[in-house]
Amino acid sequence: MKFSLMVLLLSSATTATAACYRIHAATADTNPNSGYYIEPGKGTVGYWYGSTDAGGSAGNIPSIINMNNNDFQPLGSLIASGTVSFLTMKSHADTKNYDPEQVLYRCTADEKNQIREFYATNGDSAYGGMYQANPALGLSEVYTTYIFGLGIRVKNLTTGEYYSRYWKSRPLTNVDTDSKGYLLVKAKNFSDAGIELFKISYTSNNLGNPNNPNYIGNYNHSQPAAYIAFKSSTFSPNLEEGRDSAYYYNGFYLDWPGGISLYNRLTVRRSATCKVNNATPNVIFPTVAMQRLQSGAKVTVPVQVDFSCQTGSPANSGLSSGLVSGTATNQTAIGFLPDSGNIAAAKAAGLGTGGVGITHLLSDNYGQTQVTSGVGVRMYKMDGTALNFLSTLTSPGTGASGGWYPVLDEAVKLNENNGLTQYSRPFNASLEALPGKTVTPGKFNAKVQAIIQVQ
Repeated sequence: MKFSLMVLLLSSATTATAACYRIHAATADTNPNSGYYIEPGKGTVGYWYGSTDAGGSAGNIPSIINMNNNDFQPLGSLIASGTVSFLTMKSHADTKNYDPEQVLYRCTADEKNQIREFYATNGDSAYGGMYQANPALGLSEVYTTYIFGLGIRVKNLTTGEYYSRYWKSRPLTNVDTDSKGYLLVKAKNFSDAGIELFKISYTSNNLGNPNNPNYIGNYNHSQPAAYIAFKSSTFSPNLEEGRDSAYYYNGFYLDWPGGISLYNRLTVRRSATCKVNNATPNVIFPTVAMQRLQSGAKVTVPVQVDFSCQTGSPANSGLSSGLVSGTATNQTAIGFLPDSGNIAAAKAAGLGTGGVGITHLLSDNYGQTQVTSGVGVRMYKMDGTALNFLSTLTSPGTGASGGWYPVLDEAVKLNENNGLTQYSRPFNASLEALPGKTVTPGKFNAKVQAIIQVQ
């Protein structure tokens, strides 16, 4: 837990001018002689409060994870992963995300080689970046969290380096300037992050949350897992490469514009469930005349997903609830998740469900030359019911409108051993014209993941 002490000193005269100015205002300063002046058209401004204990973001990682026994989910397993846009790493006190063009600092030109982005885990918090997971697992830079058995690893997506308890940094480059030569450090200049959550064990001196090894529910510990800090010649002066973030945290929290946190952004289940073993690796649609698709013809290809479920003892030992196929709380559902670019293209084409799902899968690079347009893929159950695709893993419990369906519907039981049952479930993928769109010739290429998740 860090503490920040702010002291306001009043003086009748100003003896020095800071090299950088923190821009924190509802409207831009219009006085050209002020250090806080933001020239019209050069950037936006807004209030921002820095990395408070309750702030930060978990990005698009699943909002529900399931902690299972070591047989079904071995130690070292990757449980979930996602990315975090810096634009969402705001304080909980901020009412909106950063604008990419939002100016956070305005600096004199001689600060060009001084302004840097520093990043580290929350080194003074036992549940935020102080202790690493058991090194015998072979996982580097994975740190313990508030949830027993859950570790987190954060990567700077600009440098490719993992966050560490010891500060790392990079220069802030490609910074815009105004007509007076001032550097405008904007939200777009800071780095996005990647998050991975792992099943971990502990060394003898870092037991995580030993008083509640079976904890379920909301992640209600407010300490962030990692921070992004700003440094110049006048801000965060004692941050240096390799220094321990447990002891060096000058600038906290006002000059640390980014935080990564699981607080109130993650729910933990410990339920019996299923996992995907195999799925049809390639679905190849035969060449088809666009006139046929335009007239309503569909080209259908079978898809199969094979999975294992914890249907009895001893496979479901140590869990708080048994397997239930469905889309309600603690039930297990299946869905199909496209890549983010395909999801964005579908939403731009008006193919949302009215919920958080999308109706059709569009091709990679949809809208570009040599890529077919007016055509998409729909998934169907064997009874002919059209299925929606997922667009996010952060909205479980949304049912069909979100792209979730009971996992065991139409599943075929193959065999059972020691409470673990193998299933195969058939689907149909159909290439067809989009409603109200004109079909154009070209190639279609896209991929989706079969996702099984406790809701």
